[in-house]
Amino acid sequence: MKEIKQLPLWGKIIYGTGSGGFSLIDRVLITWLFYYYITSPIEGVEALMPPFAFGIIMFLGRAVDAVADPVIARWSDNYKSRLGRRMPFMLFSGVAYAAVFVALFYPPVAETSAVNTVYLAVLLGVYFTLFTAYVCPYLALLPELARSTKDRVDLATFRAVFMLLGVGVALIGSGILIGMIGFHGMVWIMAVLGMVLLYLPLIIKEKDYAEAEPATLGLIEAISTTFKNHAFVIYLIGNVTFWLGFNIITLNLPLYVTVLLGGTEDEVSIFFGLAFVVALLFFPVVNIMSKKVGLKAVMMFALVAFMVLLPLFFVLGQPVLGLTPEIFGYILMTLVGLPLAVIFIIPDAIVAEVSDLEEKLSGQKREAMYFGAQGFILKLALGLSTIITGALLQLFGSTAAEPLGIQLTGPVSALFILIGVLVFSRYPEKEVRSFRRER
Repeated sequence: MKEIKQLPLWGKIIYGTGSGGFSLIDRVLITWLFYYYITSPIEGVEALMPPFAFGIIMFLGRAVDAVADPVIARWSDNYKSRLGRRMPFMLFSGVAYAAVFVALFYPPVAETSAVNTVYLAVLLGVYFTLFTAYVCPYLALLPELARSTKDRVDLATFRAVFMLLGVGVALIGSGILIGMIGFHGMVWIMAVLGMVLLYLPLIIKEKDYAEAEPATLGLIEAISTTFKNHAFVIYLIGNVTFWLGFNIITLNLPLYVTVLLGGTEDEVSIFFGLAFVVALLFFPVVNIMSKKVGLKAVMMFALVAFMVLLPLFFVLGQPVLGLTPEIFGYILMTLVGLPLAVIFIIPDAIVAEVSDLEEKLSGQKREAMYFGAQGFILKLALGLSTIITGALLQLFGSTAAEPLGIQLTGPVSALFILIGVLVFSRYPEKEVRSFRRER
């Protein structure tokens, strides 16, 4: 049997770059596509569609993607090739993913039209499916390339660094580029940069560093067996409720600045860049603390911190404790950066840990299905967050004269995260660790 090598430092760094690629592209899309279609920067056009209609279409796109997650996960787990189980999927999905991202910002009709509705619905379904075709196999490499908790936390940290850099470039750079060269110029530059990052991890020879023995379970059996892992289910509820709430906040980033704070589109980048700089600086602390006190304690800190901070978005744009709205906004985003650092690192390490329990359930290594099952639920939750956002804005207002819909996004998000706190507090970390020691 061929000896499996330990992934060196350069490999950990290169692996992380893929996360930067899809995070950059996806964050540009999540941040600006909603804004692009409901406000329309096209001269002479008020809007390409109503907010609630966009929310419904986004949910349908997420639903298609959710179905694709376990299908692609099972395909990757059972796949056999000279390149391994994961790399072929990443190789063939990257270019198409970037191309569809660009096409989404070129609606066929410059007005509110059923043509745009169909166009957006079809392309979003394709976009999210291609996203999964890259991301699910990519994430499945993490527990395969790193086989100890220490190495997994390190690998998750490098992935988080590049994810944060990708998100930072998307949020900070996109607003600046829009001001300089317009929406379409920004989209093309982000697509090219993202694609370069997507293909760097293919330098790693998967079979040199990972056990690539294909699994044999069928789709239904693979899915049902995965959800019998109760540690995974508890973690999943905590993580998904967080992302449901936090995605509501993310969707409203441009509106917080342009409506509640009265700023401009390019100020969105400067304002929210604070959170990501703080998160990046906090990464070493998360890495060290997770090894000392465990993954559960650090994750609980993040969930509780978000639950406390997100309701404060309700008063964004108002003077608080004698502070100007801008200063209060800067402080709030700085504080958000602390738990955000945790969410970028710890979930991947937890999934890597709980996927080891699969050997006790089926005797096979099926890392991709765990990320695929998570993706299935997560995509539905993200789609639901878009519907909730559209409903809040349409029912309660999304303008400076009627901002209640925007203000309510913070407290509503916190309610979802409260559910995550209550469920994740039951995560059986001792049981997971004891199984690893037995192996």
